[in-house]
Amino acid sequence: MPHLADIHTCTGCLACVDTCAKKALTAHYNDEGHLTYQLDATLCVECGLCEKACPVVSNYLYGVNTLKDSQPYAAWGKDRQLRSKSSSGGVFAQLAQQVISNGGIVVGASLQNNDVKHIAVDKAEDIYLLQGSKYTQSDTDGIFKTVRKYLQDGKDVLFSGLGCQVAGLLSFLGNRPYKGELCTVDLICGGVPSKFLIDYYLRENPNVVEIVAFRNKQKYEFSVKDKNGQVKVVSLSERPLPLCGFYTELTNRYSCYDCKFNGSHRKSDITIGDYWGDTEYINEHKEGVSVAVAHSEKGKNLLEQADIELHEIGWDNFLMHNPRMIDGYKCTSKSKARKNLAKAFREYPYEKILQVYANKATWHEPRQMIKKIIGYIAGRINGKFYQIKLKKTIQNLHNQ
Repeated sequence: MPHLADIHTCTGCLACVDTCAKKALTAHYNDEGHLTYQLDATLCVECGLCEKACPVVSNYLYGVNTLKDSQPYAAWGKDRQLRSKSSSGGVFAQLAQQVISNGGIVVGASLQNNDVKHIAVDKAEDIYLLQGSKYTQSDTDGIFKTVRKYLQDGKDVLFSGLGCQVAGLLSFLGNRPYKGELCTVDLICGGVPSKFLIDYYLRENPNVVEIVAFRNKQKYEFSVKDKNGQVKVVSLSERPLPLCGFYTELTNRYSCYDCKFNGSHRKSDITIGDYWGDTEYINEHKEGVSVAVAHSEKGKNLLEQADIELHEIGWDNFLMHNPRMIDGYKCTSKSKARKNLAKAFREYPYEKILQVYANKATWHEPRQMIKKIIGYIAGRINGKFYQIKLKKTIQNLHNQ
């Protein structure tokens, strides 16, 4: 039987599933609400192709911390309509528009019917389907095969995903030549929370029929649509589980606490994210400012060809506010709440789920409130030590 990633290392990229011609591997959600694979041993012919495609098992080298090999930019889209629909500066939307205008295909994560799945679009008017932040893992089942078919047919493809998903795609495709050209964009990722956050929220709020958005530019606002078609922003005081559960990082998949798919220089062509901590382009932040890091000549050329405002920036300020670009470690995996995740969603009442995983507390429950205050103080202290460590890390990168 194949040796594949386990619960502590699997990223849910599903490269193994797309590789299996015998359909011995299928996608499913485990008891922690994380996307992974399931093996039917009766169908497996032990060909080993899934092991070669898995970026974890094959030790696929995706990112390294060398500042000289990539260039970061402050960036935002010049098309104000595309930019307004984006969570940040609209860089991905402008890249997508450029590729589609040249007859190419764009592949990315789309939130539809409260599920997130990777889809392909070839029309500019459909780019909106791929815009906006989605704080849950996207189902990539079948999309790697779709990308391969487009490339075999001579179509250029822009693929957007998390670092682990881009690594999965590149490992799946291998070094074979294709008629079409692939350009990949990954994200500065904070980790993938359990899908149970969404499932349980919808179950406990039957009047909600659709999740509309997780954020509005720099404001983290959870918006939903009710049965009457009304869209409303759920107050943070209500602790909306899909958003506040993302904040706490207590339901992330284990691989996210020790991510192997980061680095200042990556196999992706471009990395994008929010430009937190910027003090130079303050007037632009109301409409959104992104950071875009070009890792290849192909990525740099696409950024320059697209309708994007680009300004070269240094690494220091950017990395101090986006540490996940170069550091994928979090000790949260060792917490009692994380270890009890499967049991919690199986047994805890919803109110306790909110207390543990969405940090809900009021003075009506003084014990929980005190725990919250202690956690906040501890977080601030740990944050100070982490900032010192991060400064040393960045300095070491400069000295390489």
